[in-house]
Amino acid sequence: MQSTHITIHQPADPLTHRPFHQPTRSPSSPPAHSPTHRPICPVFVCGDFNIHVDLSDDKHAAQLLQLLQTFDMVQHVTEPTHVTGHTLHLVIARQDTTIDHVHVDTLISDHSLVVFTLHAKKPAPSVQCVTSRAWRRLSMEDFASDLAASKLCTDLSNVTVDEMVQLYRTVTTELLDKHCPAVNVCRRARPMTPWCDAERRSERRRVRAAERRYRRTRCDVDKRAWHKWRQLCVLYKR
Repeated sequence: MQSTHITIHQPADPLTHRPFHQPTRSPSSPPAHSPTHRPICPVFVCGDFNIHVDLSDDKHAAQLLQLLQTFDMVQHVTEPTHVTGHTLHLVIARQDTTIDHVHVDTLISDHSLVVFTLHAKKPAPSVQCVTSRAWRRLSMEDFASDLAASKLCTDLSNVTVDEMVQLYRTVTTELLDKHCPAVNVCRRARPMTPWCDAERRSERRRVRAAERRYRRTRCDVDKRAWHKWRQLCVLYKR
């Protein structure tokens, strides 16, 4: 499931308590957020807003409620979440997003833990079919031998440029279809993995290289190195 999750912590300092401050921008620039531009994935916002939404006469709570109504969003927490008896931790989602079983758990400090269940449909896996060639199976010697015996290696002094281009395309395609025929491959699209950055991909390549080395040598030293890199990769993934 693809979704947008925003966590907020609002400082309690009155000098910095400006949750609805908008950055300065030119009148011609489009707004950063607009009620008419709805994201295609579920959006839910949760965190410590430090706004007393349980108080009807609180101006910040009134501003927040007005802002949520503008963007067609709903605040789901109705119980006190702070030791002082106020509701500071909020769970906000669009009206078309189903959130059930919202309840305030025990205090873990002067704040309580808010637990909820988010209902979202998991999209069906999509399959993408592409045409490719198994280049690793291409025998360079056989390909070079057939290329040397083709029309491309004959006298082309009387051939125009257009005819030469067409001949090159025809001969190379025929040779590739003979030595490395095209095949249709269907791949299942993988879900998004934002945690897999360049460093994680480098670690996975290191693990695969260590595994190939062990499969090739069957040496105990290479086996221990492979297991070491694999365990480190698992720890980093967690």
